[in-house]
Amino acid sequence: MKFDIWTFAFQIINFIVLLFILKRLLYRPIREILLKRRELVEKIIEDAEKTKKEALELKAEHSREMDKLGELKVRIVEEMKEEVLKERKRLIGEAEKDAAMRIEKGKALLEMEKTGIENELKEKAMDIVSAFSAGLLRDIADEELHRGIWRKFLAELEGIAKDIAARGLKDETVALELASAFPLTDEELGALRGDMEKYLSREVTISCAVDSALIAGLRIKAGDMVYDSSLSGQIGLFLMKLKEIGQAGSEKS
Repeated sequence: MKFDIWTFAFQIINFIVLLFILKRLLYRPIREILLKRRELVEKIIEDAEKTKKEALELKAEHSREMDKLGELKVRIVEEMKEEVLKERKRLIGEAEKDAAMRIEKGKALLEMEKTGIENELKEKAMDIVSAFSAGLLRDIADEELHRGIWRKFLAELEGIAKDIAARGLKDETVALELASAFPLTDEELGALRGDMEKYLSREVTISCAVDSALIAGLRIKAGDMVYDSSLSGQIGLFLMKLKEIGQAGSEKS
């Protein structure tokens, strides 16, 4: 094969022209594409590093927040424990106060019941004493005993009249209500009226009734004043004094 220098030279020229064309048409665009791609890759890497850094910062922040949350949880638990203890102490205190109040109320109720029972027993005892005394006196009382009380009543008549006068007499006539265990004669009533008119210096009227419940003796009433010299009245006075003595003993205890 014969070597042709011109052909070789032409091929070299063609190759150089091809390289020039390739440089002009392909190399620069490809180089620009490669540069842009490199920049894009570098930007992606930069963004990835930035994202990684942000992720690490977020992780650290999350870790700090979790630590704070743990501390807050511990503090809340401790505060809840303290509140529970306070509430428990308060409830126990209220329960103790309520129990004490209930005990005091129970004691007061028992004391009231005790006092009521004691008073009821006293009343029954008084009734028994009254009935027994009345029965006993009724068995031994007679008109002679009644007359003895009548004479005692007449001896005290002036004092009774003074008590009646001391209450301020406004009416010209003084009305007396007389109850007697045994009937009185007209002479006895007349003498009584005459003595009262003398002591009171006023006209006196007497309405008389027989009341066997008095047992013996009599009871006289002038306005709101009552003078009772009967045996039943004396029994009532005796029972009243017993009640006063019993009440005084209860107050001292």
